Amino acid sequence: MPFMRSVLDIFVDSPLVPLVDHALKGIESVEALSEMMDAYLVGNDAEAERLCLKVDHLEHDADKIKQKFRTELPSSVVIQLDTAALLNFLKSQDSIANNAQDAANWMSLRRGADLPDPVKDGFKKLMEKTVECIKAYESVICGLSKLDTTSYNKTEVLKVINMIPSVEELEHETDVCETKLLREVFKYESEIGGAGVYHLSHLAKSLTNISDKAAGSSDYLRRILAKKIGK
Repeated sequence: MPFMRSVLDIFVDSPLVPLVDHALKGIESVEALSEMMDAYLVGNDAEAERLCLKVDHLEHDADKIKQKFRTELPSSVVIQLDTAALLNFLKSQDSIANNAQDAANWMSLRRGADLPDPVKDGFKKLMEKTVECIKAYESVICGLSKLDTTSYNKTEVLKVINMIPSVEELEHETDVCETKLLREVFKYESEIGGAGVYHLSHLAKSLTNISDKAAGSSDYLRRILAKKIGK
């Protein structure tokens, strides 16, 4: 695929193309999670369960790509790169799908239809901001696909690097949304119950972790590209 080939070239003509496919699986899992949230909040349990299974399958696909990457990466390529940064990038990126799966499975344990409207609104806003962050991350990944046409001109590489702060800013905004949501959750503690508060708090944290890992992955990618252009 031309898209994958372009990213491959950035890493000294290596077989690191699975990193891109791995990223896209994580992004797809978050999109499915967003659809699940919609179903969860209106009480469409059958649809929520179907989407939970979809997230599980996407996370499993991401794991298979991760394992292939780890087993097929030649040592000669590792020597040419910042190995620690590269492996940290993969580990952080893998956590995007992992946290989407955690959120989906955790969400499925209790019904969401009867939650107070302010709590529902808080989860909608947090989910929307999470998707916004992951879409910004997708833009960074897609930006890599254009670099082969420029022979990795420093100016063009810097354009990709300069996309990364938007991911980090959106990660901060998800933290703000989480705090506001938790205030609403605890405000309705008597109505939701102790177990409900715990459930919703963990769900909110799982969502916020998705953006946190997208920002962390972007930072590791920044390091790899910066080293590539000697910045």
